Amino acid sequence: MDWIFVIVAGLLEVLSINYMNKWQLIKKFGLKKSSVLIVKMCLAFGGSLVLLNLALDTLPMSITYAVWSGIGSVGGVLVGIIRYGESANWKRLVCIAMILSSVVGLKLVS
Repeated sequence: MDWIFVIVAGLLEVLSINYMNKWQLIKKFGLKKSSVLIVKMCLAFGGSLVLLNLALDTLPMSITYAVWSGIGSVGGVLVGIIRYGESANWKRLVCIAMILSSVVGLKLVS
């Protein structure tokens, strides 16, 4: 169950990063009020931290944090590529693969 908390916490981190990017776009172009978006972003960040804290009750901090931050990092890059048209060149994809393999490697040797 604790690993499910970590995975969901990582996904909430990705969601909050997406909200943060939307908020920046709204501020930049003045499209609409952003107060609802700020609340959603804060709830997603808060939920992520609460679930991470619950997982840390029984899981080791080093691996848990690595998995959580790996999901957030890779997910943030993938959201940027898929949703916001950021570059998907081979160098970025190799770096994503290195992050993923590092997190998996840490889990395997722990």
